[in-house]
Amino acid sequence: MEVAIALGFAILFGAIGDVLLSMGMRQNDEINIRRLSDLPKNIRIVFKRPLILAGLVMMMFFFFSYIAALAYTDVSVANPLTALSYVLVTVYAAVAMRERVNWKRWMGVSLVTLGAIFVGLSS
Repeated sequence: MEVAIALGFAILFGAIGDVLLSMGMRQNDEINIRRLSDLPKNIRIVFKRPLILAGLVMMMFFFFSYIAALAYTDVSVANPLTALSYVLVTVYAAVAMRERVNWKRWMGVSLVTLGAIFVGLSS
């Protein structure tokens, strides 16, 4: 039961973190990574964006949920199951962010989900 709860939180926090990071990076075109010398300026820009900061916090929650799951199960089980966040991210991207998700992407997400189900059933 502890594994399911920890992995559930990891999946949820990971998906929310990915979406927030994506939304934060698309706020405007200030970030330009053409030269290594641009890196400090880009880091300052990134850390001024609330959506990116919120995404980083969610990824921190993902990390702690994930290591909690690792206390109860094998990494060969926990890691593939976190791939279920792909479903949440893809659905949110298609519905809320209006991304065009074609059938090939949906097929890929379906295959990942099927693989995660097989891993989950094997433990």
